[in-house]
Amino acid sequence: MKGFYFFVSIFLISSFTVSAQDKFISVGSGGGFAGTSTVFKVMPNGIIFKGTGIGEVKFSLCGRIKKGEAKQMVKRVAQQVEAATDFNHPGNLFYFISYTEDNNKRTITWGDADHPVQGDLKKLYDEVLASVNDVSFRPIK
Repeated sequence: MKGFYFFVSIFLISSFTVSAQDKFISVGSGGGFAGTSTVFKVMPNGIIFKGTGIGEVKFSLCGRIKKGEAKQMVKRVAQQVEAATDFNHPGNLFYFISYTEDNNKRTITWGDADHPVQGDLKKLYDEVLASVNDVSFRPIK
């Protein structure tokens, strides 16, 4: 019964959260032969969405981390992405980290071997990715 209430609460929260989208970060990677992307969307309230797709990503999984951890993660990414100069150098395989607030999106994309990303951004990307990969995701109903 707890599982049922968890799914219902996550669904309701995600429904309201996805429509609001005031502030969030996204990290992901993609490309290669299939061109599929995997994206993690981290909300400041601790809800994390995971999706895959070609072009537009469909978020089909949802998980949660502590609210304080999520707020700190969003703050750190916002600071790093805002401080970075525009950087858009994807390769066949690409990686990205972005910050969105009030429909204004700032994205750093890399993968081209001739244009490596700054070390501190890569380190932050790896830290965020490690945090979200540890999350137990469940399908969004």
